[in-house]
Amino acid sequence: MIQITLLFVLMFLFARFLRRFGVPAIISFLIVGFLAKGWIHHESGELLELFKEAGIILLFFFLGLEYSFERLRTMVNIWKPGVVDFLLNFVPIFLLAKAFGFDLVTSLLIAGVFYPSSTSIVAKLLMDYRRLALPEAELLIGILIFEDLVAILLLSLLTPMVEAGSLDLSKVPLSLLKILGVLLAFYWVYRFVVPRVQGWLDRSSEDENFVFFLLGLTLLTGISFKEIGLSEALGAFLLGVLVPETRVMENIERHLSSFKELSIGIFFFFFAYESDLSLPKELGFLAVLLLLGVFLKLVSTYVGAVLFGLRKKARLRASLSFVPRGEFSVVIASLEPSAKVLAIPFILATAIVGSFLFAVAPKLADAVYPPKRRRGRRGPSRAGASFPRGRPRAGP
Repeated sequence: MIQITLLFVLMFLFARFLRRFGVPAIISFLIVGFLAKGWIHHESGELLELFKEAGIILLFFFLGLEYSFERLRTMVNIWKPGVVDFLLNFVPIFLLAKAFGFDLVTSLLIAGVFYPSSTSIVAKLLMDYRRLALPEAELLIGILIFEDLVAILLLSLLTPMVEAGSLDLSKVPLSLLKILGVLLAFYWVYRFVVPRVQGWLDRSSEDENFVFFLLGLTLLTGISFKEIGLSEALGAFLLGVLVPETRVMENIERHLSSFKELSIGIFFFFFAYESDLSLPKELGFLAVLLLLGVFLKLVSTYVGAVLFGLRKKARLRASLSFVPRGEFSVVIASLEPSAKVLAIPFILATAIVGSFLFAVAPKLADAVYPPKRRRGRRGPSRAGASFPRGRPRAGP
């Protein structure tokens, strides 16, 4: 128990200290996981197993709270940038991994680690640097949502493949049918069951003991999906989507937000704690991954910004702001130990480099595309004239 309590204090202190340098909390927890290898005993780690299992389920449940079925249907205008992002960041890496001799399932896992940008890091940076009002924010958030949905489907398909050890094409249609079946079932619940129990949910969520029901239902849903051969992330996400945007949502965030942060932190801690610190044998492949991890995200996001209709400066800012990888890459890599060895340095490097590029993106964009000064017909003398830049565009 002393080791566990010291671990919590250390996680807080590292996150607090590294935040001053713009390092995301995810990276802080990974570093603590590496450092704890020398003094946290295996028996002590077993006490945190509940948080480890709950972390991924709660992460995707809270992600689902941000969406609704109506909101997901309005994402039609983002499909072109989303498809470009997938094609340039998944397909080439899958082919590259196959060329380096990895088997089919491992190649799919490596491509899955490489593909999605970090929702938590990018969204947090958008808020911290006050860039939500800029025109590229809508594009970045839209692609993040697209990536989240694709990554959840990837997890649902990759999980049974990893357990089987190979790609059994005969099981792919069954997995797709399972996914389609649960989507239809959850949509039916959303249309016909949720409206009937919405009043009860609002009243019950005011009870302090509601947290027991909510936590139990969330974990039960995630674990049930895992038992039928689907990803627990998909079940938790769909459960979050079902929650109506009423008082119950506010109360859920109030009851579970702290537990979610604790569980997610421990999940990332365990990802590093249970990982091998040795360098991968495929150092050349890792070096290529790191270079492509930055380059392909820059290119795909810039092309997506063109398709979205952004101006040149906003395109450049957007492309420089989408490099960090994070939670989805960690979740996919955790399925297979051989993928984790490559994923850890890749995730750490792209998260740190990506956060730095995000911070300098506005200055670099201004340097490449200097703001134009307006000339008025009348005004003060040129010696002391100071012309405003004008208001930034509110949308694409």
